[in-house]
Amino acid sequence: MSSSRMNSSRAADDRAAYVAPALDKSKQLAKRGLLGLMGLAVAVAASGCAKRYRLNPTELERVKTEAGVQPLRVYTNKRLVSLFDEANVQDQFQVQKKIRESQDKDQLKETITKNTAGLILAIEELNGAPLLWVTFDPRCREPGPDTCAYGFVETEDKGYRLVSLPAHEGFEDPRSFRGIVWKKRRLRLNKLASLAEANDVYLVKKRNGKILTVDLEVKKIVDKKVRTRRSRQRGID
Repeated sequence: MSSSRMNSSRAADDRAAYVAPALDKSKQLAKRGLLGLMGLAVAVAASGCAKRYRLNPTELERVKTEAGVQPLRVYTNKRLVSLFDEANVQDQFQVQKKIRESQDKDQLKETITKNTAGLILAIEELNGAPLLWVTFDPRCREPGPDTCAYGFVETEDKGYRLVSLPAHEGFEDPRSFRGIVWKKRRLRLNKLASLAEANDVYLVKKRNGKILTVDLEVKKIVDKKVRTRRSRQRGID
């Protein structure tokens, strides 16, 4: 190998040895900058993120006093599915060597997810307890039983639980389910804790004794800023 080739090879090695640490350092700086931006984004998101809280009488009273219930949006703590079967359906009965019985009917499936926003239409009373009529459909504006609104009653533990289901003309009373359509998740009217309670609510009672209900929640942003004033004491001579 000629001396010129050897010199050029050594020069290339020297340039690589010089450039490699610089590239590593730039990658480290870029990584630190990215981590810093990610941390800043997480901090900003955490400061302004809305959390879900169970609606309670104290919070509701404050909303009514300061803003009214019209701007407030409420949500269910669990997915709610209601099935409405068509009423007065005629069965078809035929006998041709074999007996053939058939039925053709319509069914409405009404689903409310945890993120479906609801509006409080009216506040009434049910056996002395506050009753909230809530709509999750912009076309529904009529509160009360046998309407398109859902009813949530205040219980002894200061929550608002499902107590009344909507009605649709030409359809039977709905069968409602908590979470999924499954016989073990069907909601039925029953006492929440004791027989002394004023109202039954829709619930699922599991074999282990745990009770599952459909409650009202609200989204709330708590933004509390603290301004720190610093001073250093000089001490006593």
